[in-house]
Amino acid sequence: MEHTTTDKSKEKIQAMFDEIAPTYDKLNHLFTLKIDIKWRREIVKYLIGKKFHAADILDLASGTGDLTAELLTLDPKKIIAADISDKMLEVQRAKIKDTRLQLVNADSSQLPFEDDSFDLVTIGFGIRNFELIEKSLNEIRRVLKRGGKLIILEMFKGSGIKTKIFNLYFGKVMPFFGNRISKSKYAYSYLFKSVDGFYSVKDFINLCQSNGFKVEYSKNNFLGIVNTIVFEVS
Repeated sequence: MEHTTTDKSKEKIQAMFDEIAPTYDKLNHLFTLKIDIKWRREIVKYLIGKKFHAADILDLASGTGDLTAELLTLDPKKIIAADISDKMLEVQRAKIKDTRLQLVNADSSQLPFEDDSFDLVTIGFGIRNFELIEKSLNEIRRVLKRGGKLIILEMFKGSGIKTKIFNLYFGKVMPFFGNRISKSKYAYSYLFKSVDGFYSVKDFINLCQSNGFKVEYSKNNFLGIVNTIVFEVS
């Protein structure tokens, strides 16, 4: 089950990501040895393989736009990248120049979009930071068109000896270097806590199913911790 000890208030998350925005991309690629790029590209490959045409896309918790950039290769009519951090969106604005892209500061639990607006909603490494996950899932279901998909790329709470070894790196090494390089006192310590206090993949899928989604595809990308899950509106 999900723990509730980590502060995920909108104000806390917003301030944290504003603080680390300038170094966010560099540290992501450093700590994952750029494997995170492959995970995002595989989402696009999956959709192409399924011949799923997404004319209208919402990349939620889009951050600096790494997933947004990959999604643009699907040739959508429109893609909205939404995040609560203006600083992250500023990085994305400088990085991606495309007339089909619109940047919006938006809270996942109160999306400023009409019903049935999108063919596809994606969330790359963001949903574990949502303060109100069930409310956010209901909002996502509301803005998705009939037959639309929700794709989650996320780090989930794992178990077993491999997870314990990884947690040593994730809970000690990454915070030590991440906090220093980003000049944040807590951001990369929070990162470990946000995963350790999150759902397991199984529990998360159950939560989504109880909120109107059904699983189409699920893939373990790394040690059962990093997973890609494709949902359809049920």
